[in-house]
Amino acid sequence: MKHPLFYILILSAFCSCSESEQKSESKPDWVLNEDKMVDVLVDLRIVDAATYSNTNSPPRDKIKDWYFVMKKHHVEDSIFRKSNDYYAQHPEQAEKLYERVIDRISEMQANNAYAQ
Repeated sequence: MKHPLFYILILSAFCSCSESEQKSESKPDWVLNEDKMVDVLVDLRIVDAATYSNTNSPPRDKIKDWYFVMKKHHVEDSIFRKSNDYYAQHPEQAEKLYERVIDRISEMQANNAYAQ
């Protein structure tokens, strides 16, 4: 059985897809490359997990967490959002991105399990 995170990530990728017709244009220069998108998405999912998993501490400031991740990866918020929209309009590329995100998070979980 797949991890629940798998379903959340896939659902979020496809929920943001527009119903507009797919275009076969080349990727605009401003779109973040796949490697950078994967890095940012992994960190955003980790921040989300931290927000919802630690109920004994004060609530996290999701906005500060978001901007921390953007700053860490040297990505402007607007560029990330536009890149995310671009990938959402290209589901086959988005699916590959999210598969890589899931693989990376699964690998991190496995490494963490072995470390304990």
